[in-house]
Amino acid sequence: MGAAIQINGISHQFSPKAERVLEELMLDIPAGQSVALIGESGCGKSTLLHMLAGLLLPSEGCVRINTRQVTRPHAEWNMMFQRPGLYPWLNVRQNVALGLQFTGQTANLKARVAEMLELVGLSDKASAAVQDLSGGQQQRVALARSLAVEPELILLDEPFSALDAFTRRNLQLEVSQIAQDKGITLVLVTHDIDEALTMGERVVVMGRNPGTFRHEMNVELPFPRNPMSREFAALRESLMARFRESVHPAGTPAEDAPREPDQTLPPKEAAHV
Repeated sequence: MGAAIQINGISHQFSPKAERVLEELMLDIPAGQSVALIGESGCGKSTLLHMLAGLLLPSEGCVRINTRQVTRPHAEWNMMFQRPGLYPWLNVRQNVALGLQFTGQTANLKARVAEMLELVGLSDKASAAVQDLSGGQQQRVALARSLAVEPELILLDEPFSALDAFTRRNLQLEVSQIAQDKGITLVLVTHDIDEALTMGERVVVMGRNPGTFRHEMNVELPFPRNPMSREFAALRESLMARFRESVHPAGTPAEDAPREPDQTLPPKEAAHV
């Protein structure tokens, strides 16, 4: 069962005299839903994600997960970063087992690790050194480690951004499908329009100075989603328009607003910002 999240009036500043980086954020995420947060650099997306993980406390307001106020990390709430955070002196199997060992879930450990490696397609790499794996394979190891502890919530801080387009697309589909099958709540931070639409049942657009929620879009397309479809293209254009409005409502160009799709490029590459 996924985690239900309540973001209740969150505002934040990193010191008493500093400007607010987040202001009056309110959002409810039902258990098992996938939500993508998108916005320009500096709008506070990653700061908010760290609050959901219990790694940072807000200056005002609170986060509640399953009605419990978040004040520290919890074993059932996992976070994946741009770098997979694997231990190079351990092999693939040992890295996947770490989460189970840290949380004391050692019953049937070998069978559980084997199940997770099969789920992410790495059964044949169980004894391999992690530094010998590709970037996509390393992220699959990190995903298996997260899934092994049966999380209610997975927080994704652009974990696929450094991967090639083909690997990135495959992992987006795999993670979305696994979350759907297991009822896991996903919260994703991204700069990629297509990634947000591929993985999110809802997309929340953030503005900055201070960080606020500016727009919200429901993505009513069945999984897996096809970026080449007309329906997806229409949502892409709508989301791009909302993004542009959030970053320069008065018509001032923004430093990292998304590019218009280039007809000479595949839609996936054209919509990556």
